[in-house]
Amino acid sequence: MNTLYRLLHNTSLENNKKILFSVLFLLIIASLVPRIYGLFRLPKEFLHNDGGEYRNISEQLAGGNGFSVSYYRWYEASPPGADRDNTLHVDFSRPPMLPLLGALLYLLPFDWMTSAKVTALLLSVLCILATFQLSREVFSSNKLAVLAAGIYAFYPYSIYHSLCWSSENLFLLFLCISYCFLFRCIRQAFNWKDAALCGVMLALAVLTRPQGILLFLLLGFCGGIFFFLKKETRRKVFLCLAAFAAGGLLTLSPWMIRNWHAAGIPSPLSFYGPYSFAQASSNVSYATYRYVDTPEYRHRTDQAWNSFHAEKIKKLEERNIYHLPDAAPYWKKWAWEYIRKHPDRMAFIIGNRLLHCFRAAPNIVAVSPAAVLCFRVYFVFFFCLFLCGIWFAGKQASSFLLLLPPLCMILLAIPFLMILRYRYPFFAPYASILAAYGLYRIVLFFAEKRSLRTSSQNSMIP
Repeated sequence: MNTLYRLLHNTSLENNKKILFSVLFLLIIASLVPRIYGLFRLPKEFLHNDGGEYRNISEQLAGGNGFSVSYYRWYEASPPGADRDNTLHVDFSRPPMLPLLGALLYLLPFDWMTSAKVTALLLSVLCILATFQLSREVFSSNKLAVLAAGIYAFYPYSIYHSLCWSSENLFLLFLCISYCFLFRCIRQAFNWKDAALCGVMLALAVLTRPQGILLFLLLGFCGGIFFFLKKETRRKVFLCLAAFAAGGLLTLSPWMIRNWHAAGIPSPLSFYGPYSFAQASSNVSYATYRYVDTPEYRHRTDQAWNSFHAEKIKKLEERNIYHLPDAAPYWKKWAWEYIRKHPDRMAFIIGNRLLHCFRAAPNIVAVSPAAVLCFRVYFVFFFCLFLCGIWFAGKQASSFLLLLPPLCMILLAIPFLMILRYRYPFFAPYASILAAYGLYRIVLFFAEKRSLRTSSQNSMIP
């Protein structure tokens, strides 16, 4: 404890840029060790989950076929006679940022997989630096910022998502940068330029993962509350809100225009949400939570998954519905039908889904018991530090704003959550910053207590 106290009270990190950059460089090198090892140790994880699909869309973009995918997914009905595994059609499921990044990699004179893995590592490093910068914007301390970046760098899911071609790290990066501009805007007496840049970055996050739209709306709502409460700064706050909205809408507008032409709906989001809502309000979700951490998990969830999709795809094919925007009303209808028919199961699903947000590890089917133990030990300490950080930060506006993304995570869990990785970008950097602050205050408390006890003992010596 004393060693950590001396390190945290060492002023060289605050006053010497060379030492600060050296510490950050060493932290990044250390963080790359498990990531590079993981890429070699678990090569199949890179295109697991949605990675292969994102790569396919990037390949079509690079080949001049537009924003398309070359096969029908498990939730899509296919026209009669179409080859489900080899039919090019317009994609409405995925947001554009990661596919665009993947398409740019096809222009490089290197193997795409090699370029993508290097890019994934670079994104991971940028996320560490963004967490550092955001912590510095909040607490104005390089020491706390380095501590927050260190905690984030070895956060288990930050390592895992560096091994995958997925949108989580890119989304997290845009979120952190938008928050940096947000705090800079507040600190500089409501600078409208920073507010506009915050809107632009948050809109880019929405174009990476549509869930970011909730945070966009929440920040606008908080700005509206502040506008009515602070009469003396209303003009500045209004200009900031207008700049925030304008920056966001201008950034979203090209994708909205694309969706208007392709689907007839000028939505800034993808059209995957209704299907996700239906899947999350079905026996698939019920089986997931009913049999988690049991030997029956795979059999029961596979059975529920197969029967659910076979039934729904057949109904879509009977109605000649082959595009996701056209299928959206039916997915919503089936979700509400299940909710009305099975309120007891939905209560069970929602209760477990909220607990799922704070679950310490994947289920025992996905990873080994030893890995589960390591995850749970880590997260017990992490959550304790996170809660301590919230407590010590008190009612500061900065701590309240840092809690908005985790709040989004909880709110989005109610209708949509299925898997743990859903929570990662909304939780990891903000919780790491507060955990770092909690650790700093705990170390300070015990070190000062010990110092007082030592001084008292010394004063008693004749």
